[in-house]
Amino acid sequence: MTKDDAPLLDINQHDGVLWLTKKNVQDGYGMSLKMLDAMHSALDSAAADPSIRAIIIDAGGRGFHSGAIAATELQPQLENMDRHDFKHLVKIGHAIGSKIAQLPKPVLGIARSGALGGGLEILLRCDFIYCLDSARFSFPEVTLGFVAAWGGTQLSARLLPYRRAQEMLLLGEGINGAEAQDWGLVSRSFSDNEALVAHIESVLERLRLCSPASLKWTKECLSAAWHGSLQTGLEKELEAETETMATGDFLKGLSALREGSNFDFIAGKAVAKKTITKT
Repeated sequence: MTKDDAPLLDINQHDGVLWLTKKNVQDGYGMSLKMLDAMHSALDSAAADPSIRAIIIDAGGRGFHSGAIAATELQPQLENMDRHDFKHLVKIGHAIGSKIAQLPKPVLGIARSGALGGGLEILLRCDFIYCLDSARFSFPEVTLGFVAAWGGTQLSARLLPYRRAQEMLLLGEGINGAEAQDWGLVSRSFSDNEALVAHIESVLERLRLCSPASLKWTKECLSAAWHGSLQTGLEKELEAETETMATGDFLKGLSALREGSNFDFIAGKAVAKKTITKT
C-alpha cells in the first residue's frame, strides 16, 4: 500500500460507540475532499444504524487542521479559481457541518492537539468538544485572504462572547485549550490525556442512562433555540415531548426512579444510580 492509498479515516465500533479517527498524514492532516467524502459516508452509515448510540470524531497527528487543501484540489492552479469555485468550496464545508449537527445521536469531538480553520469549523458542530490544555485553536483565514466561511463566523458569534469572537476572527490569533474552555469554544479542557479519556468514558456511561428518543428530540429543540424564535422553539418542544413520550421510554425511566435506580437504555434494565465523574 502506498502512502497515497493509506486509509484517511480509522473506523472502529465498540459498545455502540462509533469512533472516527482522522489520520490523513498524507494530506498534512487537512480537511481534504477525500477525507470529507469518507466522513460523509461514515456519518450516513452511523445515522442509519440503530446499534450505534454515540459517535466520536477524533484526530491523530496535528489534529483538525484547515480546509484550505480542498481549494487546491478543486483547482490545482489557484489563479484559475472563479466565483463558482469559491461558492462550491463554501458549500462543501457547510454540507459536512450540517450533517454532523443534524445527526440524531450525540457526537463527541476530541481535539487533543487542537484545530484550526476549516477543521475547527467542522469540529464546532459536535455536541461536546473535549481537548487538552496544550491544544491550539485558531481561525487564521484573515491572514490568508479567506473568510472563516464553513460556519466559523456564525458559530463563533453565537458560542463566544462577541468581543472574543472578534479577536479570534479579525486577528487570526490562536488560543490554547484552557482559554478555549474559558471562552466557551469547547466543552471541557484537561491537563493530560488520562483525565480527558476518563471524562469521555464517564460521559459515554452517562449517555447509557439517556433515552435515545429523548436525545434525538432534545437535540432538535436545542437546534430550534439556536436558529429560531422563542415561538419556533416552543412549537418544537411540543412536537419533541409528544414524539418522545410516544416511544414509552418515560415508563421505563419513571419505574426505575421509583425503585431508586436509573434505567440503562442500552442494556434495557434498571441499574444503580450513576453520575458523571467530576475531574
